[in-house]
Amino acid sequence: MMAVVAVVTGSAETFLAQEAPAQQKIGAATIAELQRIVDAAAARSGAAGVQVSVILGNQRADFVAGTANAELGLPMTVQTVIQVGSTTKVLNAAMIMTLVDEGVLNLDRPIRDYLPNLALADEEAARTITLRQLLSMTSGLDNGPYQDFGGGEDGLARYVAALSTLPQAFPPGKGWGYSNTGATIAGYAAERVAGQSWDALLKKRILDPIGLVHAVTRAQDLPFQRVSAGHTPGADGQQPRVVRPWYLIQSEGPSGSTLAMSAQDLASFGRIFLQSGKTANGVRVLSEAAVATMMTPVVRVASRSYTEHWCIGLEREHWSGTPVFGHAGGNASGTSYLKIFPERNGVLALTINTPAAHAAFVEAIFDGFGAAVFKATRAKLAKPATPVPLTRPDRYVGTYSMLGMTYEVAFDGKALTMRETRTAGSGAAEARTYTLIPLETDVFLLQDAAADQSHRYEDVGFFGDDGQGRATNLTAPLVPAKRIR
Repeated sequence: MMAVVAVVTGSAETFLAQEAPAQQKIGAATIAELQRIVDAAAARSGAAGVQVSVILGNQRADFVAGTANAELGLPMTVQTVIQVGSTTKVLNAAMIMTLVDEGVLNLDRPIRDYLPNLALADEEAARTITLRQLLSMTSGLDNGPYQDFGGGEDGLARYVAALSTLPQAFPPGKGWGYSNTGATIAGYAAERVAGQSWDALLKKRILDPIGLVHAVTRAQDLPFQRVSAGHTPGADGQQPRVVRPWYLIQSEGPSGSTLAMSAQDLASFGRIFLQSGKTANGVRVLSEAAVATMMTPVVRVASRSYTEHWCIGLEREHWSGTPVFGHAGGNASGTSYLKIFPERNGVLALTINTPAAHAAFVEAIFDGFGAAVFKATRAKLAKPATPVPLTRPDRYVGTYSMLGMTYEVAFDGKALTMRETRTAGSGAAEARTYTLIPLETDVFLLQDAAADQSHRYEDVGFFGDDGQGRATNLTAPLVPAKRIR
């Protein structure tokens, strides 16, 4: 396993193409100690291959472990590209903000000013939704279809044209709910006003100015990179298996279906938020105002297991009281995380080519690097030591729905339960039942009724008012569902 260190001098980075001195420190940990954290996390999680990149002040280090392709025996390297999924949304928002800087786009004008033919199931929403709402997940749009509309320069156009029956979970600006569709519509608006494809805009305005040479969105560019395949974890001592197909849906590029990059480049992108929109060598990518806008909370998130607030593209939470901005992403061939610590002058980025190992690997890296490098740790959800009183259970009782999911919340006189029914592509229904444990007003931990005490808690949040005091929506934990009875 190898770590490569870059020592930042002034505004330029000098990469030392050799193994890092084992006793060199970043924060309170040595390079050797951090590499051991990465190696152990990869082994325990079952990840086939991983990358971790950390920046702290005038230092950075990049760590790798495992394989980029278990079938071919290719090692993971610092330069290998891995699909990053929805973390793309931050780069998409940054690209859009460059057009806002130039006055070509306005965050608070209706999106129909840029997409006059936009048709949604809710005509009032289609008429009033703004770019700010699309980028801050407050548009009320359903998460949207995972459907392949084909490749070519008009992929986004075909995707957006197919949204005329997309459900509206809540009125624009009246709640929060994660939506891939919102990010894709925003990216398409940029494409239309700039007269260039989304891929070309991202390359011209973000990837190239920052020098992200190990980042691509198009299949034709992959042969010029070291590409990691996706994997499923090995079981019972077996080798991890390669996932097929590798490529996803080009027509949802802005929401995260195509971008592949290294953790090293992802961290370099994150650094512009520490330097008022400039790269390490002084190239301005975003204005100071744009950076401030992207790091200003727009809305409080309904649940707690992922984050606290959503900004423009970025989410914001607190680790040990210090603000942390970022995003996560995942698809069939890779997952990623970007975390920005403005008060620590640092960035943490990681990529994994084994999505099923993502949660365990991320938790270990956040715990280890958070404490050792940033002196900040992420709080974990847990059952309250002192029970929180359940008030007004009638506010939550009812049935909520979104595309492919139904949630039935009931009260037995003592506790709330939630039955979650997922409809698979075959039409078969899969159901699970949870007990809802009050955490705070409108936020509940999920306890699987069939699980033992080792069950890992997640949560569900409710919001809105139907005029009778009942919640109009729930998020579990990210995508919004709407009360239907």
